[in-house]
Amino acid sequence: MDSTFVRYAPSLLICSICKDYFTDPVTINCGHSFCTPCLCLLWEDAQHPTRCPVCRAVSPRMDFKSIISAEGQARAKKESVAKKLPRSARQVCWIHQALKNIFCPTDKSLLCLQCSHSPGHTTHIHCPVSQVAEHCREKLLMQMKSIWENRQRNQRNINKEYNLLRVWQGFVNLRMVMIKAEYPKVYQYLHKEKQKHLESLAIEGKIIFHRLRRNVARMLQMGKLLKRIYEELKEMCLKADVHLLQDLGDIMKRSQLVQAHLPQPVDPQLSEWTITGMSERLNNFRVYITFDDKIRNYRVPLFEDLRRLQCCPDHQDLPHSPASPQYKPSWAAQTFTSGKYYWEVDVGNSQNWIIGLCRESWTKRHDMLLNSEGIFLLLCVNVDDHCRLFSASPPLRHYIPRPQGLVGVFLDYEFGIVSFVNVAKSSLICNFLSCSFSFPLRPFICYGPK
Repeated sequence: MDSTFVRYAPSLLICSICKDYFTDPVTINCGHSFCTPCLCLLWEDAQHPTRCPVCRAVSPRMDFKSIISAEGQARAKKESVAKKLPRSARQVCWIHQALKNIFCPTDKSLLCLQCSHSPGHTTHIHCPVSQVAEHCREKLLMQMKSIWENRQRNQRNINKEYNLLRVWQGFVNLRMVMIKAEYPKVYQYLHKEKQKHLESLAIEGKIIFHRLRRNVARMLQMGKLLKRIYEELKEMCLKADVHLLQDLGDIMKRSQLVQAHLPQPVDPQLSEWTITGMSERLNNFRVYITFDDKIRNYRVPLFEDLRRLQCCPDHQDLPHSPASPQYKPSWAAQTFTSGKYYWEVDVGNSQNWIIGLCRESWTKRHDMLLNSEGIFLLLCVNVDDHCRLFSASPPLRHYIPRPQGLVGVFLDYEFGIVSFVNVAKSSLICNFLSCSFSFPLRPFICYGPK
């Protein structure tokens, strides 16, 4: 905005950061008021705790109170101040020596009252300049808020990708250990298949790792671009009416185009590999599981615990919610204390289920969680319309496709092994290795809501 205009303005309506009229004003705890964009940009990279730019008092970062009347006061004062400005500071028609206070949207020109009735404009629709400019500023504010929200969303996505980058190579290495442990159980002629499987897994893991790094780089670049457009939008808000109306179209198009191409987080998945002879080998230990109706209504909060972990990874100390009656847990009638056993469970197309084994003592308790001892489970849970696989305990996500139909469970009690396999693909889902069993194990199944 023109410095001449600001000189005539009351100080109560001036932001102390940008030294201009308030744009979307807010008041912080100490009572000082600022433009929301100015405060957001100032505090974005500020160290905790955030402080008032004027009095340096500590103020919560997001504890803003909107100034309901300030925008209206600023608008009214702008009009009154404009009348006090010298003629050189206002748009004056050089033909009629009258104030140009009418805007023609057809040719985007400023007109005085007499010019608006001239033959070249009689068929055009005209509006007061202040009204059109105010409408444009409202549109700019909406775009600024949208840009800021998308920039915050982009930063959250960057944090998620960084977290995934930190654990990705470890997960790939762990999966390679699982695959290596499975192959010695089959015949020697599978050695070449094993090597090919591991080499392909390593290559695929590196490809996805580089995808994650590229995606993070794109998100960082998008964050800078969103900030730059946000600052341009704020500067546009402060322009004089005539420049605002002339330059508005280009910045709005660029803003919308950038937001339409916001990069999304990668959802990585490793390919499924058929392990030759695995299904035939496991079927040598086939048993059929029956379920005990007397403990069928047992309730466990595992689904809620897993969703809480996924939705609030930074707040894992939140209280646990009780188990929903939609879940249908069941315990097998059999218990195992030695030997090798294999059985299959039909999960169909369900997106919420738990299968595996637990220590016998868990049948009498009601507080089983993901970190509980003595549980060896495979969990599938739908979070934000995405199905994810986990094993517990401890909880670990597996970046492989969700199995549909039959899932096999294999127990080798003496060697301390529990394995889960995709029956349709004859592929390994995951396994627990080097466990130590000194207690009865009971098969467990729980189906959640469809």
